[in-house]
Amino acid sequence: MSLIDFEYLVEIDNNPVIVFDHDGKILYLNANAEILLGYVKKREIFNLCLNNAPKEYGFNTIQLELHYGSFTFYSISISYINDDYIAIRLYYKPKIKHISRDTSKVETDLNKILNNSIVHFKISCDIDIRLLTDLDIPPTHTNQNTLSLLLRKILDSFKNSQFVNINMSLKIGEFIIIDEKRYNVISLSYVSESRDKQEDLNIRRLAEDLSFDIYLNNKNVSLDIPLIKN
Repeated sequence: MSLIDFEYLVEIDNNPVIVFDHDGKILYLNANAEILLGYVKKREIFNLCLNNAPKEYGFNTIQLELHYGSFTFYSISISYINDDYIAIRLYYKPKIKHISRDTSKVETDLNKILNNSIVHFKISCDIDIRLLTDLDIPPTHTNQNTLSLLLRKILDSFKNSQFVNINMSLKIGEFIIIDEKRYNVISLSYVSESRDKQEDLNIRRLAEDLSFDIYLNNKNVSLDIPLIKN
């Protein structure tokens, strides 16, 4: 058991995970929880923990629908084994959407396009970029030129930041429907302490052209990318 990196497993979980101390101070949060806290105050999540915690040490999972910004959750789990900390995990509600095929889409290695955008960005900006990605994500069919432009514009919006955390992984329990077939969803998120929003209209337009869902706020950008296989 000592050889298992549990922190890594929690970090790549697409469901937000937050650990609070008894006063509501955050002791730990994964990348997706950091995105969530751009849309909801931590005190509200802490109160959610207290109001739904089990009466005795252990865990409690309940179904309830929560909406924070563009995010929808259908269930939460609250757990604690002592009075020093309490943890919450929020489960995204499965999402179904219909998009049409685009003949300009070709098989694309997302990790390659993502890394190319980082290399291009680092030429002009000396910013600490921390990348956590699943190298086993299979290729998806998309418009490579539009995708490259989108990722570069997203990174450019962090050009005045000190760091950018980038996380890409497959989402669990979410899918889209294309031509009556289910496809998985890839989550790509960028998180920092601040962000320039001047290009947000163009960023949003490019994402819509690719049929990606995008969420933008003052500190982060999150993309939902359909994993389309031919």
